[in-house]
Amino acid sequence: MSNLYIKQGYFGISVFIVFNIIAMIKYPGGTIIDSTTEGYLFFYNFFSNLGEWTAKNGELNTISAYLFNFSLIVLSISYFIFYYAFLKIQLANNKNKLLNFLSISTIFLSLIFFVFVAIFSSDPETFDIHVLFVKVAFRSLLIHCILQSIVVYLNTDFGKSMLISSILFTIVLFLFILVMEFGPNPFKDNESLFIQVLAQKVIVTSILIYFFFQIRETISIQE
Repeated sequence: MSNLYIKQGYFGISVFIVFNIIAMIKYPGGTIIDSTTEGYLFFYNFFSNLGEWTAKNGELNTISAYLFNFSLIVLSISYFIFYYAFLKIQLANNKNKLLNFLSISTIFLSLIFFVFVAIFSSDPETFDIHVLFVKVAFRSLLIHCILQSIVVYLNTDFGKSMLISSILFTIVLFLFILVMEFGPNPFKDNESLFIQVLAQKVIVTSILIYFFFQIRETISIQE
């Protein structure tokens, strides 16, 4: 059964990718800088734009909003189920109770806030709380990744590739948070918007790749 809990992670990743591709196709148009643009501009529209119930051009965005918000919730739940199975391996090999507690609590906190990101869209009425949840979710994830890298280092069952991928992802996540916090204001101009949107696309892609790699490595350990 634990192997099934791990492999279902592929389903979560697939749902997120497929649903977001459809959401991008269905997005009416508009960016936070220019409401006259048509369709979804990959390097000028945030993922959060897909989750807004009203597109930036003023049209209803119901289909994309349902698809994006649902896919984010599915991905979060999928990772939660995966980590439940992964946790058994972690607890069996790492006896540091404090490290285990912090690692578990930070990922659960992050996943809960990612669900809140989907529930509270970036529409004007809930924009501030949406941004707050985004920041808490990614910061909690960063703390977890640092702790998880230590867990993987201490666990002799995991190979060097797992450790390297954990460290690399932690670095990418840290750089993303720096750009998000100290980078140019995306509301300033298209160049600033491009930088912030690109950073978001990179981190989301990195999360999917890292999750995929975790699933593959965990399965190989159990075989």
